[in-house]
Amino acid sequence: MSRQKSSLPVPTAAPLGGTSPARRSRRLGVSWGLALALGGAACEDQQVIIGTLAPEPPVYAPERPRFSAPEKVGALSDDVARDEDPTLTGDLLEIHFMSERGGSQDIWISRRADLDAPWEPPSVEVAAELNTDVNEDTPAISNDGLRLWFFRNSDPQAGIWMSERASRDDPWGAPVYVDALNPGHDGGTQAMNAHVDLPELRAVVGLNGPETQGWDLAIASRDSPDDPWGEFVPIAELNDEGEQLAPFLFDDGRQLLFRSGDDLFWARRQTTDEPFEAPEPLEELNAPDARENDPYLSPDGSVVFFSSERSGGSDIYEARRVAP
Repeated sequence: MSRQKSSLPVPTAAPLGGTSPARRSRRLGVSWGLALALGGAACEDQQVIIGTLAPEPPVYAPERPRFSAPEKVGALSDDVARDEDPTLTGDLLEIHFMSERGGSQDIWISRRADLDAPWEPPSVEVAAELNTDVNEDTPAISNDGLRLWFFRNSDPQAGIWMSERASRDDPWGAPVYVDALNPGHDGGTQAMNAHVDLPELRAVVGLNGPETQGWDLAIASRDSPDDPWGEFVPIAELNDEGEQLAPFLFDDGRQLLFRSGDDLFWARRQTTDEPFEAPEPLEELNAPDARENDPYLSPDGSVVFFSSERSGGSDIYEARRVAP
């Protein structure tokens, strides 16, 4: 698919959330004679239902989110080591991310007292149960902060692992390998970059194996958080011969942020039973000649965190949503 960058103006502030075409709020009752006078057809966007003009169902068409200029989160970024994969609790007071500042790829944690308070110095000790002598990265935390999915590069179980804790004040429990989120592992297919959506009913991962084009996106669903995951289905309309990773699914599975190549993209679909439309680049977040990665969008859609190499290394950035 063509993914050429363009220069899109950033609109002025508008209410958060997706927008849709204006909806008519009432039906116009007409007589059967009037219906016949219309020749059995309604106006351009209406249909006749036994003597009644009724509007067609509205088209779900949220606009691409637009953001302010990104700013580096200095308290979370190391001048030398790579810092990537930010994931936050729903209240935005706790962040987990991958850092190499300890000499290997490990998960680090930082907290802040409130949204106006600075981030505390990141710590690897409070994530002791998550880290081993192999690489751990791409964490994805649940909205309540009690479940964490991440990638562990262990042999023979390299793939998606999960840890739980009883409360935010408790340490993480011993991680377990999630068989359902590692499809085709025995056949040489690798799963990475898992993201579980807000209601925990959909999981999106990157897959790389004999039947993929490289790193491809795939999605699995379940009816409730207590049910087992269903089979992964490739998001074929978004996958190409490049690299698709770092998915972030929101809006009940109808909108998606992800990385393709070196840039971040956004895509939407009418319903979860339909394919995604052609993706659009997140122009305000993408820097020329730099890789952007790992988007995390807050539950209210007001702020996005991601990693970027625009400063020479890989650091964590944030940007405020300005529209729509």
